[in-house]
Amino acid sequence: MAGRRRRGSGGIVAVRDGLWRVDVEVARDPVTGRRRRVSRTVFGTRSDAEVALARLKVADHEKRLPRGGTRARSVRAAFQLYLSAVESGVIELTPATVVTSRSAAKTMCDVAVGDGRLFGDVPLSRLTWSDIEQMYAGMRALGHGSAWVRRCATVLTRSLELARKRGLIDANPAKDAARPRTVRSKPFAPVAAEVRAVLAVARDRDVEVADAAAIVASTGMRKGELLAVRWCDVDMEAGEVHVAAAITDGGRGVGVIRKATKRADWRDVPLTGGAVAALSRQAARRKALLGIEPRPDDYVFPAGVEGLVPMRQDALSGRWAAARGASSVTLQHLRHYAATAMLDAGESYRTVADILGNSESTLRLHYDGRTDVGKRRAIAALEL
Repeated sequence: MAGRRRRGSGGIVAVRDGLWRVDVEVARDPVTGRRRRVSRTVFGTRSDAEVALARLKVADHEKRLPRGGTRARSVRAAFQLYLSAVESGVIELTPATVVTSRSAAKTMCDVAVGDGRLFGDVPLSRLTWSDIEQMYAGMRALGHGSAWVRRCATVLTRSLELARKRGLIDANPAKDAARPRTVRSKPFAPVAAEVRAVLAVARDRDVEVADAAAIVASTGMRKGELLAVRWCDVDMEAGEVHVAAAITDGGRGVGVIRKATKRADWRDVPLTGGAVAALSRQAARRKALLGIEPRPDDYVFPAGVEGLVPMRQDALSGRWAAARGASSVTLQHLRHYAATAMLDAGESYRTVADILGNSESTLRLHYDGRTDVGKRRAIAALEL
């Protein structure tokens, strides 16, 4: 008994030059009563092995090691673990983000790194920040934009963080890997004359979509938010609309669903006279089609005759593209117009952010490059 290792003790064994095996004694198997050890393979120096052993002891102390011990697992397995947690509801993501996460995991797994192996086949025990940076470089070489690479990096970081919490790795190497930088550009926002002109063209081709676009330009709502509005959300007398949901496509097997807004929050947006008129015209069209007043639970812009099914975002975008003629103004540009017009009128970032459903920091990130009345006033003070 004198030579038997106690729980929490560990050891380091040199396998060959630059390769070490570290292990730690953990709690006995609760069923069989047998002693158990958890091991890791470490590439590097003796000091690297000592650090790995210390991390393994900390993981055991914090009860992050799985009951049955660990074994070498691949990056692909980490992605599967993460996606399984998403599908089971342990991790909550919007349906669109779930689709993006699956696509990102597949993209990264198929990228070749270093010695020609696929990134998804790299064992977690051997994954380093250098491997991850090589994968990012491989994605860029394949033509993926920096914005997509950064999205993939977010999925990888979250997957490896879950693997760390489950005891499959001791640290998250993605946190040390440098992501590609993105270049911030000023969003295009049409001026009021352009908006009026494109709406006039659209009214001659598709009056319903023209009214939908007018509401976007007058409120700054996102497409998905507009399509999620029901008649019970509209208060014509008070002149405001309650925005608390959005329409999104959950992908194959899910379809179009109604979900919380992007920030999972609600807001009441005041309506301009033009927006109230557009909503009144839409209500009249629905009454003429159904023979009765629209029901409170009916969508304002539904997919068909019945008002209980919302219009798809891509359907609205397609109809707008056909209705706007030669103009390049999109529905997203109309949202940019709303933001820019309010800021140029001298309204605070906080007020405009509340109306648009953005955070103030996000609004400043995208619109701080504008020349607003405040900046003009400031520059005017420098006149000599």
